[in-house]
Amino acid sequence: MILNVEYRHKNNFENFFLSVKNKRVAVMFDLNTKPFALPIIKELKDNGSMTVEIFFPAEELIPTGENCDLAYNLANGCDYLLAVGSGTLNDMGKYVSTRLSIPCGVLATAASMDGYCSKGAALMFDGVKVTKDVNTPKDVLIDLEIIRNAPKQMTASGFGDIVGKYTCLTDWEMANVVKGEKINQKAFKMMEQARADCLNAYQDLTKYDPDAVAKLMDALIMAGLAMAECGNSRPASGSEHHISHYLEMDFVKRGEKVPLHGVKVAIGTLISIELYNYLKDNKIQFNGCEKVYNLVEKLPTVKEIESMLVGMGSPIRFSQIGVRREVMEGAIEKAHTVRDRYTVLTLINELGLTEKVKPILMEKFY
Repeated sequence: MILNVEYRHKNNFENFFLSVKNKRVAVMFDLNTKPFALPIIKELKDNGSMTVEIFFPAEELIPTGENCDLAYNLANGCDYLLAVGSGTLNDMGKYVSTRLSIPCGVLATAASMDGYCSKGAALMFDGVKVTKDVNTPKDVLIDLEIIRNAPKQMTASGFGDIVGKYTCLTDWEMANVVKGEKINQKAFKMMEQARADCLNAYQDLTKYDPDAVAKLMDALIMAGLAMAECGNSRPASGSEHHISHYLEMDFVKRGEKVPLHGVKVAIGTLISIELYNYLKDNKIQFNGCEKVYNLVEKLPTVKEIESMLVGMGSPIRFSQIGVRREVMEGAIEKAHTVRDRYTVLTLINELGLTEKVKPILMEKFY
């Protein structure tokens, strides 16, 4: 499927409206995104589409199996599904449309995460976070005025997700050195270039300059395309994401509001960089260690990342976002089990260093 990415200021979504003319379009949204859903529903009707509304009256929508089933039943019989939102709604839209064998799209409401174009949907079944294989969206619609005026924490979250590409790509290279895991060079370079383009626009991004916000959105979209190219999430998700996923499951289990994904990823990135430097500074010996030390030299420092995160208004300690002390300790011990993927967390565990690094990480990042 060819991806259509449209910015409203360029062509007012003309390609999208033309492609769904005379079709039955299900529009899925929640309480937060309702102000953006209602205008697009009117535009769809004005451009010759029939619409079905899938409204979740919730401020904190959880992508449970039950909510996905509800959306599935309402969208059944439609030709297309448009999600209006970011992370949760986008993932639910991809999952439900894949089950229905119809194309889907998303009207992005925040530059908050990198899953817009990924072939995975992060859902919650029986309190456990799982990733389902899904079709990529046909359309990504971007109105920079909506994106720029989203809550600043949302943009900080998206930036945190891109910052996480430092450690996820290093994890991939490290796994290649230590375990011989193959690297998809095309996907790797796609993500590396997108990260560079976004971070080069950092100063303007802190001012919410439209071009810089577009660079952030482009990087987030490219992450999904890199994952699609690779066939899995390796180009965009590593140890920093595993920490985030572990913590998220605890918030859901306790029925509490989940901190933004990219905010958790950003702090997880600080932890991963710290672990890589621990290995290098202490000359820990393992297969390919000298090559891994060279990879560590290319990483930004913890202080450099912290400075950028603070500049975007992002927390840099897990205690700032309501993570319990014992849960962070559990993440240090067990987050490497969240995904069957070799990362610095796995290496630390295999080397028997978990208990040695735990007090260091708790002091610096809790």
